[in-house]
Amino acid sequence: MQRTRAELEAMSHEDLVNRVLELQDMLREGLSVRASLHAVLNRVLNAKAQEVAHYAQANEANLEPEEQELKHAWEAARHAVSNPLGLVRKQE
Repeated sequence: MQRTRAELEAMSHEDLVNRVLELQDMLREGLSVRASLHAVLNRVLNAKAQEVAHYAQANEANLEPEEQELKHAWEAARHAVSNPLGLVRKQE
């Protein structure tokens, strides 16, 4: 739960420490999930390496709309594996 600055300033030292420890646990869990998803996505990209390479090299102008979507999906998957934060920024 997010708190305002005033709420945080009103909390006791012990409550703030407990909140920080809670947030550390949440961050650790989130990083663990991210690592798992990253590993799964890597496995998918490796299993579909030929298809990924085909769409990476394909000229978008020569592709059907469905193939263009696949090209963009594989491109996003590769970007997510190589630079997850860059992909998030690009989508914003």
